[in-house]
Amino acid sequence: MKFYIKKFILIIILTFNYSNLSAIENVKILLKINNEIITNIDVENEYNYLIALNNDFKKIQKDKALKIAIDSLTKEKIKKIEIDKYFDLNQKSKIIPNIIRSLYTSINLENLDDFKNYLKGYNLNYLDIEKKINIETTWNKLVYEKYRDQVKIDTEELKKTILNQKSEQNSYLISEILFVTNVEETIEEKYKKIKLSIKKNGFKNSANIYSISESSKLGGKVGWINESQLSKEIISKLKRIKVGDYTNPIKVPSGNLILKIDDFKKVKNNLDIDKELKKLINYERNKQLNQLSNIFFNKIKNNALINEI
Repeated sequence: MKFYIKKFILIIILTFNYSNLSAIENVKILLKINNEIITNIDVENEYNYLIALNNDFKKIQKDKALKIAIDSLTKEKIKKIEIDKYFDLNQKSKIIPNIIRSLYTSINLENLDDFKNYLKGYNLNYLDIEKKINIETTWNKLVYEKYRDQVKIDTEELKKTILNQKSEQNSYLISEILFVTNVEETIEEKYKKIKLSIKKNGFKNSANIYSISESSKLGGKVGWINESQLSKEIISKLKRIKVGDYTNPIKVPSGNLILKIDDFKKVKNNLDIDKELKKLINYERNKQLNQLSNIFFNKIKNNALINEI
């Protein structure tokens, strides 16, 4: 039995291209999710990955940061298990190069070679990161195919929004924390914890700790959002705060949303109605699909067999 266990661990190590075979004795399986496993090496790599995406993450207390890394990997494994029912992950998504480009430009790198060298500095393998991104893009494809008929977009209302725009509008550089509560706490209690965390650790790290959105890996960074893409409630909340401040929780279908204004500018409105309408439709579709994605994930998570070893 011990021979087969060591052989199994050896396969794991070779899969991750470890050159030092003496590391076998140091590999420990921490978690089993259905037939997928998470080892201490996986957790350390995920910890390094989160730091690579958000350097402030290393300021978080190590034991808490490793817990976040485990949660991140657990989410990834649960998605992979569901994806494997429908897709072959050996077939790479065609949009991976675009996603990777967005990823490395978000951390101020100029090209793919720079990104690969940057990852090496954190003991990360580019192909492993590519696999992670492939899981996420394939998950989005699964959610789209499963729920696209449930997406409801009022095109006429969006047209009215465009036609009612002034010559220029506000544009916000936004970060977010999307959180949920359990049966033992209220929204107010959870928000109080998050506020204390923001005061102690900063908004980026608090997004890593508390946000269920995929943007949490980037410290909650969303990017520039024009006012026309936002609901009246959100616009109202943003207009009450200054750059550097964040809103009170805003109720959305997938949880509660805290938005922070990182920067602000005025932009001229695009007079091409068709082009602007297409942008608004895409934004609204993606927003609804993200909400459905979170609901779907929580459903399959509840059915997953998660065991600590």
